[in-house]
Amino acid sequence: MAQTERTARETQELILTTAEAHLRRYGYARTTISEIARACKMSHANVYRFFKTKADVMDAVVERWFSGIEQALQEIAQKSDSAGECLKDYILGLYRLKRDKLAAEPELFDAYLAILEADRIVVEHHLQVLSSILQGILTRGVETGEFQIADISLATTAVNAATIKFHHPLIIRQSAHEPLEEQAIAVVKLLTVSLAAGKI
Repeated sequence: MAQTERTARETQELILTTAEAHLRRYGYARTTISEIARACKMSHANVYRFFKTKADVMDAVVERWFSGIEQALQEIAQKSDSAGECLKDYILGLYRLKRDKLAAEPELFDAYLAILEADRIVVEHHLQVLSSILQGILTRGVETGEFQIADISLATTAVNAATIKFHHPLIIRQSAHEPLEEQAIAVVKLLTVSLAAGKI
């Protein structure tokens, strides 16, 4: 399809797909706007019509990954299992999604780490979505009487902090040799008992 025949959406999708392919092949540092434009058979100026900087392109690529994670976790949260089971499935699901990305696509994982270190808004939004999903699981536990939680917001923050080893990408990479899944299950059991006993 000639460039003039593409819609704006199609052009943007081409740029992102090309950027993702370059990330897989060359890594974050070696992926440039120049290379993306050349592979798309378009000018730098055309790429800059859609993305102001390389960082904006990387944000958009990683955001697509985040979207898949968020959708998968929302589906877990909507299951009819008990809140305790949902909490376990949520923590394990989040860990497995990031672990599998590290194993299957280390270059994209590196891009995520670079964006995380740059403290980009796309990461902040992703973390807010995850906290919202987790808060929904805890709220459901209170509504069914399974959890006794006085402060949902504080409990959400506490659970996030207690399970950070199983969802922070840098820690997942550094702890790849450890039996993290077994550890995650044990931690969730402790949290479930505490939440049911009304300790927070």
